[in-house]
Amino acid sequence: MTGAEGLLSPEEYQLIAAPALEAAAQAAAQRGDPHLYNDMASMLALLGLVNALIRLYRDAAGDAASPPAVLEAAPMAVCALVFTESGLGQEGVTACLRALAAAYLRLLKAGVLGPQEAYVEKAYIDLSNGHRAAALQALRQAALAMARAVDAWEADEAGSESL
Repeated sequence: MTGAEGLLSPEEYQLIAAPALEAAAQAAAQRGDPHLYNDMASMLALLGLVNALIRLYRDAAGDAASPPAVLEAAPMAVCALVFTESGLGQEGVTACLRALAAAYLRLLKAGVLGPQEAYVEKAYIDLSNGHRAAALQALRQAALAMARAVDAWEADEAGSESL
């Protein structure tokens, strides 16, 4: 996910993708699944974390950032890494990415994701200042808050559908 072929630079990967992956995986484990790809709420949180970190990075880095197309593709590329780890073939990974993107858009429209970004903002500042442990703690809090919000939204949706 790095290099001149339209992917994040190694520095960007370490600032954005690596901590988001670690925090989301820890959130999934804390929620009871040792495999991030099995916990859709944590996968949605991962997508939210990477999107938020990309926005913060783009604002801070300005012209030093990778091209906009690279940064815009990064959130789904990070999620593709996780789904690929699951052992799914390319068709399965593609289907999971489509479903994830559709669910993420629904959650954004419903206002479910976004309020947790204060944790991500704190984490970004900590990452930028070399305080990785504090940043990971804030990212874990954000991931868990997002996953809980997704769970609550799903429960509300299921309840309203049964009426």
